[in-house]
Amino acid sequence: MIYSFVAVAIAITVLAWRSLRHRPRNFGRYYAGFTPTVATHRGFGKMAGVAENTVAAFAASEKLGFRAHELDVRLTRDKKVILLHGPTLAHTTNGTGRAEERTYHEIAALNAAHYLHEAGPQNKHLAHEKVPLLSEVLRKIQKTSIVNVEIKRDRFDFNSQLEPLVDQVVHETGAGARVCYSGFHFLTLWHMKNTGTNSPVGLLIEPGAFARVKCWLYRHLLLPDNIHLHHTTATSGFLKKLKRRGYGIAIWTVNDATRARELFADGADMVITDNMNFVKDFAPARTAKPDKKPALKKRSRR
Repeated sequence: MIYSFVAVAIAITVLAWRSLRHRPRNFGRYYAGFTPTVATHRGFGKMAGVAENTVAAFAASEKLGFRAHELDVRLTRDKKVILLHGPTLAHTTNGTGRAEERTYHEIAALNAAHYLHEAGPQNKHLAHEKVPLLSEVLRKIQKTSIVNVEIKRDRFDFNSQLEPLVDQVVHETGAGARVCYSGFHFLTLWHMKNTGTNSPVGLLIEPGAFARVKCWLYRHLLLPDNIHLHHTTATSGFLKKLKRRGYGIAIWTVNDATRARELFADGADMVITDNMNFVKDFAPARTAKPDKKPALKKRSRR
């Protein structure tokens, strides 16, 4: 009994020591000139008149004036990084099965706007949209825009290739200085931190009774740079506590302007929205020039 108690005490002490030494690479530290901003959810909102997670979605929102975006990535059977929320192709496309079970050649033939066509006759005129590669989207998005790449890994997915491949694509496209990562899964943060990535890594927390427990445990174990909370979990006191500890804060998914203002007042750095009218209410992100290197040096690989 005494040995168990000592082991637990030592473990808690080590976690506390690591946490105290951790200096998060939050939005403000990583993006020179950063100001709190709104970001599009999946490019143009998840039920707007433009298909989510497509090149067309980001082009449309950037035309409106947005300069920050959230998108979802998954891995195909032939190890291509694509934009897809999932968990199945049928969720938004006219395909079946999972992205991980199909090659990119098969997925590229699908219509990413299929779910909008199915929503009603008013959408039948919408063009066929391809499920894009992450590399295609990063090259199309303006070089002054921030991109939050959410890595989609399902609960019992234990592969070790997804995160290194995502980071490889980001840096091959020259987008490292304007990208941050986020994910719900323990292994997403674990693998991404161990790639030695230069980009900030964010912990996504589901709403619910155990949200704060998970946040406390994972941030001590994984040492994220930013915390991404559902708006129902983002109380004023909780946000201020996280900010005091140096974390950047992103909130999802907020469609009410009054609520967004409250969150910014409490310290939120980024509010992710489906509401494209937010571009009229909030200033776009202000970041470093695209050819300027991040203010912080690259993490050493561990």
